[in-house]
Amino acid sequence: MSKLFISTANAGKAHEADIFQLSVISPYTITVSGDGYLKLWINKLQDNQSPKEFVFSHFVHKSGLHHVDSYYDHDVCIVTCVSFSGEIFMFQINTTEHTCEPIDLIKDDTLKKKSFWAVKWFKSQDLVVSHRFAATDVKGNTYVWKFSTGVKKNAQEMEQDQRQRQGDGKRGEKKIVKEEEVQFAIGEPSMIFDGVIPPPSPSFAICLDISPKGQIATGFSNGNVVVSQLSTLRPIYTFEGFGIKGIAQNSSTIRNLKFSPLGNLLAVANDSGSYGCITLYETEYGERIGNFSVPTHSNQSSIGSFAHMGWVFGLSFNSTGEVLASCGYDGKIRVWDIKLKERLSTINISANDIEIEQDILTQDENGDSLLTPAVMDVSFIGKGIRGGMNSETNEGLVCVAMDRSVRWFREAGGK
Repeated sequence: MSKLFISTANAGKAHEADIFQLSVISPYTITVSGDGYLKLWINKLQDNQSPKEFVFSHFVHKSGLHHVDSYYDHDVCIVTCVSFSGEIFMFQINTTEHTCEPIDLIKDDTLKKKSFWAVKWFKSQDLVVSHRFAATDVKGNTYVWKFSTGVKKNAQEMEQDQRQRQGDGKRGEKKIVKEEEVQFAIGEPSMIFDGVIPPPSPSFAICLDISPKGQIATGFSNGNVVVSQLSTLRPIYTFEGFGIKGIAQNSSTIRNLKFSPLGNLLAVANDSGSYGCITLYETEYGERIGNFSVPTHSNQSSIGSFAHMGWVFGLSFNSTGEVLASCGYDGKIRVWDIKLKERLSTINISANDIEIEQDILTQDENGDSLLTPAVMDVSFIGKGIRGGMNSETNEGLVCVAMDRSVRWFREAGGK
């Protein structure tokens, strides 16, 4: 079995400084950079259209931006990013006019003064469970807020929706909600602080993710992962780092982690010396069930199993949870089969991929080569989100790399 991807579009010199993270929602691919800009790249383009002609930018902070995440549900689109000064910035996006307006959702001045790092939105599919927003800080705390979009339904309509989901009566008949019965009350989005999850011991909280099963995971610089119950904010599992020990300049930092779409699996990317590992856990009992590895020519290959020959920065499950994409310092994107724990394909990123010659960046400001640039983040793109040939039937990928580029790919083959 293989899952090959072909390049469909790219944007060289997409930012004036390194691009650190991206977020994908239906209207946009969103990127943030050390240049302080938030950029929203319009997704619905044809293969012959240049991404640089369909992007809008917003300057956020002079210290630069390193994390971004977004909430989108057709009625409300909010993009959140974090600056190197530790501040959280939120923007409400008008997806019709492509405008970006600041929105103040964190009301507590004491919380605003925290030095934040990673952020995550959680869109609840349950009518009685609130949406959530979470953020980590440099001291290892994970802060959680409940979020309301401002678009509310009355009790009768909520009951009808619930019956439509679960079936009405003993016979399991579906209750159909007629369009004329649906009435929305439009208000302002708002957040209420829910609480904080402190770290087991002081350590930098590098990354976090939220599961549809109601769990929240935080990864730390000391190599530990803490999984907590979202409803109570109480820890239920702790996965301890197991990288190479006893060698000089060892690192076991958790660089990224992602829950699968169903929430039954958690993929964790951690350092092991200068290598990058990816470990898979099941979330019901908190057990480690395997890891991903590729053959190496290193004399250390017998010590452990490595997914990348450099630190792993990005992880992304596809929509079904059957496939995982990873990217790293070695300039590669790897696509993995979850069930078999085997590599399906590898995309080698090169500065020469960029179509417009003047946008190719072959070295950084220090003169170091960018011919094989580190890949800082990767995300699957669902069917129908991008434009172009076979986009309605094939999944896609997008990545950002240290040559300050954005690259889009589509699964090869038609259906």
